[in-house]
Amino acid sequence: MTSIYFTSGSKIFRVSGREQDWSIKEIETGYDDVRAVAADELSETIYIGTFDDGLFRSRDNGESFEAVGEDALPKRIMSLHISPVSKRLYVGTEPSELHYSDDDGETWAEMTALQDLPSKPEWSFPPRPDTHHVKDITSGIMDESFVLAGIELGGIMRSIDNGESFEDRKDGSRFDVHNVIIHPDDDNLLYEAGGGGYAWSDDKGESWQTDNEGLGDFTYLVHVAADPGDKDTVLVSGARGPASAYMPEREKTEMKIFRKQKDEPWQEVTEGLPEGKGTIVTHLLTSSDVPSVFYGVNNKGVYHSVDRGKSWMKVPVDFPEEVTKNKINSACLTN
Repeated sequence: MTSIYFTSGSKIFRVSGREQDWSIKEIETGYDDVRAVAADELSETIYIGTFDDGLFRSRDNGESFEAVGEDALPKRIMSLHISPVSKRLYVGTEPSELHYSDDDGETWAEMTALQDLPSKPEWSFPPRPDTHHVKDITSGIMDESFVLAGIELGGIMRSIDNGESFEDRKDGSRFDVHNVIIHPDDDNLLYEAGGGGYAWSDDKGESWQTDNEGLGDFTYLVHVAADPGDKDTVLVSGARGPASAYMPEREKTEMKIFRKQKDEPWQEVTEGLPEGKGTIVTHLLTSSDVPSVFYGVNNKGVYHSVDRGKSWMKVPVDFPEEVTKNKINSACLTN
């Protein structure tokens, strides 16, 4: 069974199922602004990060939540990542700090080397220019010491020694990083969606290249996904800019999804997807052991592709009205 968790306001929603048998469950967290979610289906554990209330854990699939890391973590939790290998839990905060726990949130350590980077004085999040945050985190599968932290706005910071040291942003990557992923079959192959478009690396982040051919003016990219079975098939979702990316009620809101294979230009994908106008940027999700399959989550619903992102079908669940009118901050997938 596939389960997709996503945040909307103070709630988490879980969409679960297979083929045409799907259900949606609403989980009330009790906290006003849930910014991040990560889940481990096998242990029925869900973590949520809130904007001002800290980190919370549920060990009963969302029936109840308890605070964790109260004495160790800042209150603004902006990103979460569970290592697919070690199950280490990474937490990114505002201001930018990177913390981790190897015992399900009982004890914590900080990767303090992130604070030593030369570019740190220049990090700044435009809506709140006096601060910045860790927008996204990912870690290696073949090499567990490989960690990437995406700073909004500052760039991708790389560690190849389990956080003992970090390397500053490399030329060619995007300063305004929103999403960075590692291909599940190759730690060398990285993909980034950022405010300046798409960037990729085939040498574990030593160097980066930008490729926006075919995106037109939709270069404000927010999410990226790669086919687990084909390293050369990549999808991105984006908008013309931040004002048209996130809030359904804004008249100018419009998103597009693009697909790329090898060295071909990006091509817009529309079959089976909702009209772009009025649709927020789509969270793109894959499962590392299921090739050719993509999922997308936006304010119009959950969408499913089984042909490497060329065409889509809407998952047969109806969203509550509050979701259709709200921003989705975070989404994750478990099998």
